[in-house]
Amino acid sequence: MSSIYALERYGGSPRHDVAQILDNLRNDGIPPLIVVPPSLPLQRTPAGTLEVISEFRNESPAYYGISRAFQAVNRWNERLSARRINTLVFDLPLLGMDDPDDRSTPESVRKAIADHLTPH
Repeated sequence: MSSIYALERYGGSPRHDVAQILDNLRNDGIPPLIVVPPSLPLQRTPAGTLEVISEFRNESPAYYGISRAFQAVNRWNERLSARRINTLVFDLPLLGMDDPDDRSTPESVRKAIADHLTPH
């Protein structure tokens, strides 16, 4: 779930470096654990505006967020075997990725999933 929807409702704070896994204690029909992908890392320019850090300028925001969500789930599963995450639901509207004219975002999500599923 996108941080703009998740953080106020389930806790946490904005992160650019790692995905967050939040407990859903609200019993609201959403799964018991919420994975919040990070946004691309930003830096403030001398002019005071925010821009993507140069090493990430060519990376899709969707790929960055989803690939780091998989990393967080893998770390979670290694640490907490009693509460393993075995299923992920990618709700594109809740991820802020539901523009019907946008093809690059779903393609980036597909690539992140394929990269995660490909044995290394």
